[in-house]
Amino acid sequence: MLLDYASGAADEGVSLIVATHLCFCPSCRALVALAESVGGALLDDVAPMRGDALVNALARLDNVAPEPKAEASRDGTPSSLRHLLGGDLSGVRWRAMGPKLAFANLFRRGQTRARLLKGMPGGDTGSHGHHAFEYTLVLQGGFIDETGSYGPGDLQVATPDIVHNPVADPGEPCINLAVTTAPLRFDRFIPRLAAKTFGF
Repeated sequence: MLLDYASGAADEGVSLIVATHLCFCPSCRALVALAESVGGALLDDVAPMRGDALVNALARLDNVAPEPKAEASRDGTPSSLRHLLGGDLSGVRWRAMGPKLAFANLFRRGQTRARLLKGMPGGDTGSHGHHAFEYTLVLQGGFIDETGSYGPGDLQVATPDIVHNPVADPGEPCINLAVTTAPLRFDRFIPRLAAKTFGF
C-alpha cells in the first residue's frame, strides 16, 4: 500500500487511508519518502530532464497564486481529512444508526466508499464479512475484534475471508476512517436490512 501510494498507483480510497495513517506513523512516512526518492531517481535514469527544466518550472511558479494557508486543527484532525471535512472531526455531522453507532459519508466512487464511523464505548458494528476489502484506520479511541486490538493510528485490512464484530473500547468514543471496496456481508436479517438502508 505504501509503494502504491508513493508511486501514485493507489486509488482514491487507499490514498486517503494511507495519507491519514502517515500523520500517525513516522516510520511509514520515512518509507514513503524513501520510495519516492528511489522512484524519482529511476525516472530520472529512464527519462532525464532537459537542462532548462528547473528554470522553466520556477518561471511558471512565479505566475501561480499561492494557496491560502490552512488553519491549524483544533482537535488534531489529520490534514488529509480536514480537506474532505472542511474542518475538524469535532464539527462532523453524524448520522445515527442506533444509540451507540453513527457514521458520516465522505465519498463514493463506484463500489468504493469512504466514511467516518463513530462507536460509543461498548458499541459494536454487528458480525459481518466482506465481499472485497475493508480498510479501517483508528483516529480516536480504539476497538477490539477477532483479529486483535486497535488504537489511534492502527490500520486494519479486512479481506473476504475475515468475519468480525468490532467493539469500541471503554472510555472515549472510537472514531474510525473506513474505506470499503464493496458492500459488507451481514448474515443476520436486521443488520443486513440496516446495512442496506444506510448504504453499507
